[in-house]
Amino acid sequence: MLARAVERVLRWSLQAWRELSVDAKVVGAVAVANWLLLFGSHTTVAATHDVPLWQLFPFGADVAFLMACGALAATYPLRDRRSGSSFTTRDRAIHLAAIVVAFVIVPAVASLVLRETGRPYTYIHDGALMVEEAARKLLHGMNPYVADYLDTPMFYWPMINNPALYHLTYFPFMFLVTVPFVWLFDHVGIFWDQRYLYLPAYVATLCVVPFLIPRRGEPPHPLGVHDGDMRARLALTAIVALNPQLFPFVVEGRNDFFVLLPLFGAVLLLQRERRTLASLAFAVAGAAKLHALFILPFVAVYLVATRRPRTVGEAWSALWRPAWPAALVLAATFVPFLVNDFAAFYDDVVRYNAGGAAWTYPISGMGFSALLLALGVIEYRQADFPFAAVEIAVAAPIAAWWLVRLWRRPTIATLLSGYALALLAFLFFGRYFQGNYLGFILAIASPVPFLAVRPAREQRRSRRVRDVVRARGSLRPKPAVQPVPLTAGLRGASPAPPSGTPAAPPPTDPVLEPSLEPAPVVATSAD
Repeated sequence: MLARAVERVLRWSLQAWRELSVDAKVVGAVAVANWLLLFGSHTTVAATHDVPLWQLFPFGADVAFLMACGALAATYPLRDRRSGSSFTTRDRAIHLAAIVVAFVIVPAVASLVLRETGRPYTYIHDGALMVEEAARKLLHGMNPYVADYLDTPMFYWPMINNPALYHLTYFPFMFLVTVPFVWLFDHVGIFWDQRYLYLPAYVATLCVVPFLIPRRGEPPHPLGVHDGDMRARLALTAIVALNPQLFPFVVEGRNDFFVLLPLFGAVLLLQRERRTLASLAFAVAGAAKLHALFILPFVAVYLVATRRPRTVGEAWSALWRPAWPAALVLAATFVPFLVNDFAAFYDDVVRYNAGGAAWTYPISGMGFSALLLALGVIEYRQADFPFAAVEIAVAAPIAAWWLVRLWRRPTIATLLSGYALALLAFLFFGRYFQGNYLGFILAIASPVPFLAVRPAREQRRSRRVRDVVRARGSLRPKPAVQPVPLTAGLRGASPAPPSGTPAAPPPTDPVLEPSLEPAPVVATSAD
């Protein structure tokens, strides 16, 4: 009896799961899984150690927070199953927005309040703190790549011998865009937190992501797109918004969505053939973080391959015409710091991350380096190892193969797939591979299934239509051949029909195409 009951429950659950819409499946699975993770593994940087997110709230409010997250996560698929079409697209979007607010916005705002009412080095990641202080160094006339950060709140950040006190690992755009905000807030006397930029970037990214899925050529939805597209767009938004390896880091102030926003915006512009604006957005992302620089070769191949040039001049024109403003942006961002002190820039950005600097970043994370450390191949975390050579040896062939494939089939799905896999190979075999690196790569790859499956379905659909047409054509009865007297062939052609009379079909040759019925015999002279 118990086995039968379990079997019935499993069958009912499987049938109920199959009947859910694609967005209900995604939101239900991802949101419920993240709710379970909230109890232990989703942490944020506190005063001295990492703590679960819900412990940021006062006593009693933490229980309400956990209950709200669980209820919102579980009721989305329930509403889809019970309400059906009455659970409108607008209701679905509002429900998903409520989940995002509960899981991300509320804890982020709580961290902001806790930091502002406490100490400036608590409840924030040292990367965000470093960008804030780099902007202040620049405002004081110092090169952020030359100066150290011993006289800043970074000194008290909870990490012993933090190498970030001597190295600025971020690209210039990250602190250049922060400079005017820091100047204004410091002069007015308002506390500045880098999440004032990162949190709106997270929300803006979620507003851009749905439009990466193009419209289908079917009857439009009242909102302008087909209802199936709306479901897919909500599913894609949920995948990016509730990525368990990405959204918890928004709370503590990591900059992934500040880079994903121009990347996804550039992809959206590229889909709409706004090539110059797309190149500018890609350049902004590349000027902010090393991760985004890896997409530039793929973008260059895409710009040229989609024009199918026949000569080198045409290829150069297809690349240079939309890309020259982007080249100016990159030059204006990097050249001043390279000219001022190239050695300091190289030491902070390259040697600090790859190894060989006086204070090298310690091996950490869950990548190839952590495996070597666990196996004893590397003795201690600060030891030097030729990770750069391994990264290039693994990532270069993968990138080359995908660039060739992109040249042969220049699609957005191929571009994002090649970029994500090449970046994964490079970062995984680096000195450290953090959880948010994996989340960033998964976010880049999230639109690929939605972009790649749709053309395949359309091709299969058109192929089925052609097969049906052929089958119907083969079953259609052929017109019978009309008998023609032999005299028509002996006495010449018949006279033309009078004006206004429809022309008769051309006569068939009784020898080449014999009639199914015997032609009548006509008597002739005995000559």
